[in-house]
Amino acid sequence: MARSNSATMIAAAAGTNRVPYIRIYINSVDYSSRLLFAEVIEEPYRDRGTFIFRNDDRLFDDVNLIGRSFQPGWGYTTGAGNEYCGDGTNDGTPTLWVKNQEIISLPGRVVCQLYCEGMWMRLRERQIISVGGSAPYWLGDYDGSTTTIYGIIEDIIEDDISWTLNPKPSPDDGILDTFKPVFRINSSEFEMSAFALYRLISMTKCYLRQKAATTWEIVFPQDADSVDETYYSHSADGHPFKEYMERVTEVIPNRIIVYANNPNGEDPWPSTIITGDSGAYSGNYVEVKEHHIAPTITSQGDADNRAAAILTRLKAEGLAGRVIVPHDNRVELYDKVQVVDARV
Repeated sequence: MARSNSATMIAAAAGTNRVPYIRIYINSVDYSSRLLFAEVIEEPYRDRGTFIFRNDDRLFDDVNLIGRSFQPGWGYTTGAGNEYCGDGTNDGTPTLWVKNQEIISLPGRVVCQLYCEGMWMRLRERQIISVGGSAPYWLGDYDGSTTTIYGIIEDIIEDDISWTLNPKPSPDDGILDTFKPVFRINSSEFEMSAFALYRLISMTKCYLRQKAATTWEIVFPQDADSVDETYYSHSADGHPFKEYMERVTEVIPNRIIVYANNPNGEDPWPSTIITGDSGAYSGNYVEVKEHHIAPTITSQGDADNRAAAILTRLKAEGLAGRVIVPHDNRVELYDKVQVVDARV
């Protein structure tokens, strides 16, 4: 679901006389008027940004912003004034933390550059030390009897990190809040939060998405979902796009096999091997299998679901194309985008 914007903000973004307004407010100081350049890159498991500010008066020479957090306020000047994400009317953006501050002197110009990292990068730094464990090893053991994948994700995000996880999607994929995995945290000392969350979400057909401030949500994209944003080749029709490319790629591997049913870790493997299968390949290329081991899965349905989830993620996270548009504040990862192209 797209980030909520006011009607005036949406109209300004789609208009022909756009006046961008970007609010950068760090440590109770408004640096918006000094901004020269801003770029934020959000990927499925990584996020970062670069901001360059005017520093001709050497203001930033005596300002230490390292470690400070902020939410970029992307926006436009509209008939209602300077509107931006997080202004109380338009939804906010995910948090960034300043990790590097540079003072750069060029002929005729002095600038300050901030390199920032977002929530996924923060989780790559943070070890899990309080989910069901105790010092010194902080082992977190889920035995597969009571806690679903969603429940473990909730334990990590809300209890261990003290961030917020929105309610689960409805409907979900039939795995997220149904399958109860055998899951161990810190089996190799010590595990970063990002890697534990990736292990969990990879068991499903769902995805983790950042929301405003330090809030997360889990999304389950489906072909039948309604369109979140539409872009047009003719600006008179709506929000225009400048360039559009759509790519169809042969995903390799194109069939996933999962071997399951060894919950006690026996060697050799017990005689009854459950084989999960994503299904036979039906395209024009040759079938390329990839095999996985999931010993703690003990049912055929769960093994098939794991195989299907792995293949679904491979297909979904490949680059399917690109669209270049005048900045649209609504767009979030995993939105469903439609392009109406009347060019000939």
